[in-house]
Formats: sequence, C-alpha cells, structure tokens
Amino acid sequence: MSEIRTYATAETVAEAAAENAIEILRLAVELRDAATWVLAGGTSPLLAYKKIAADFADALDWSKVTVIIGDERMVQFDHKDSNWGTIIEIFEKNELLAQVKRIVPTIHETVEASATAYDEAIRQNGIDRFDLVWIGVGEDGHTLSLFPGNAGFIEPTEQWVIPIKDSPKPPAERFSFSLKALEHVHELVIFAVGTSKRDILRQARLKGKLPVAVAAETVEGSGGEVRWLYDDAAWGEV
Repeated sequence: MSEIRTYATAETVAEAAAENAIEILRLAVELRDAATWVLAGGTSPLLAYKKIAADFADALDWSKVTVIIGDERMVQFDHKDSNWGTIIEIFEKNELLAQVKRIVPTIHETVEASATAYDEAIRQNGIDRFDLVWIGVGEDGHTLSLFPGNAGFIEPTEQWVIPIKDSPKPPAERFSFSLKALEHVHELVIFAVGTSKRDILRQARLKGKLPVAVAAETVEGSGGEVRWLYDDAAWGEV
C-alpha cells in the first residue's frame, strides 16, 4: 500500500518522519523484541535524526534497534561525504541513541569488496527483514545510490548490497542497497522535499522507470507499505 502525506515545510516533514519512526520501531520491539532501521543521508533525514535525539531519545529501548546504512560512499567516516559518519555523530552525542546496535560499513580497497563485506555482515547478523527504511530522492529521480541507467540498478541480482562504480554524482564509487534488499522491507518512508524535486516527483507518481518509483513499487509488490512525505515546496504547482 502506498500513502502520500503533505506537510508545510521540510522541518514538519522531519517531525512527522521522526514520530513515524518511533511508532514503527517501538511496535517491532514490542512484537519481536528487536527492530531494524535502514538509515538515509541527506538534509531532511538529518533534521529527523536531530528531532529524535531531542524529543524521543527515551521513547523505546534503543539497545534492541539495529541500524544499517542504505548506501555509503567510498570515503572514510570523517569525510563530509560519508553518510554513516554524519549520521552516527548525531547518535553518539545522545547517551540513549548511542545504545543502538550497528552493522558498520567497512571501506575496503575496492568498491566490490566493500559491497560484498557489507552484504555479508547484514546476513551474518541474522537480518531477514527491514522494519523501517528511509530513502530520499535526487533531482534526477535516483534514490539510495541507484541512478537512472546505472548498471547496478538495471541488472537483476541476489545481492542485498551492490557496488556502484559510475555514479553521475560524485563521489563516483559507492555501495548501495539493491532492489533485492527492498523486497524485505516492512515500511519504506520517502523524503520528498524541496522545489527542485517537483518535476521529478510528478514523473515518479506516474509509475515510470525512475529508481525512486521502482524502489517504491518493489516494496509494495513484496507486501510492504510505502509512505511519501512531501513538503509544500515539492508538492505545489510550478
């Protein structure tokens, strides 16, 4: 099932995403004594992490939550382009959020080795479903590090994490969740924020072949739920 919700600003989108995350993660912990949350980089998710740290840090037992990054760049964690490094810094500053279990990506000599290692780490931790996955949308319709025309996006695979060697947006080398991984998602939340995303998001709503649209269709087709969180800038008329 797919649902679209609209909010006035990017800040209120972040607030809604934070509240929804607590609801989904808390329910998973209550039902299964564990929850798995796939994190996303980007400005809007970062606002939501900060909202959680400020207002919801004691909302559940964070030691029962495992966090994973949906895509990472081939840079060290202290680099400004590192998704993981930027997000975990927020967690580390909060005593309760610091308790989360982490499946940490590792940067190896090649992007192929990095992708394989992260894929294996997720499976070795016994992860068989992702309770909550956050993703964003690029101005070209990409999501995670799955870009239009990218071989890693087009070619079928059994891997949950795949190498990306030709990203049109630097850095060129990354590793990313594949569509195969998205077959195991319970709830997918898409941050659809900003005036610059209006046109591409309209195309995505037409169920085209843009990566973000295919990602949403993959989750829905596997029985998961999809929630698009728009701000007025992204939803409004040009």
